[in-house]
Amino acid sequence: FNLAMRKSSRLITQFYQERLSKIGLKVGQFSILRAVKFKKETSNKELQSILVLDQTTLTRNLKPLIRDGYLTLSVHSEDGRQKIISLSPAGLDLYEEALPIWKAAQDELQQKIGPAETDNILALANVFVKTLGN
Repeated sequence: FNLAMRKSSRLITQFYQERLSKIGLKVGQFSILRAVKFKKETSNKELQSILVLDQTTLTRNLKPLIRDGYLTLSVHSEDGRQKIISLSPAGLDLYEEALPIWKAAQDELQQKIGPAETDNILALANVFVKTLGN
């Protein structure tokens, strides 16, 4: 079961990655930009929870986004040790450039597998989140 899910996950990641590579964005980076866009401001710990990532993977994906000026870090007003992550104007532009590519990939994948299987996959994903999520 684990192998089947991992293979499927890698194939789906490759599918999206091929499309996002046109603008130099990785799938994990898009997911971070999307999460930060919806949260407005967030912390590493909250992003880890939202994206179900370990700290090392999150840090690896955050570094180029911060380095290239797509995300900004500021000090939390109540806890100076905690950093707040938000989209910069360039990050918002990159997200808005990537979003139609992402949506087109979503549509293409749904067309390839069909609406019934799409619903089944989403339902199964929800079962995993409810059963295995924190």
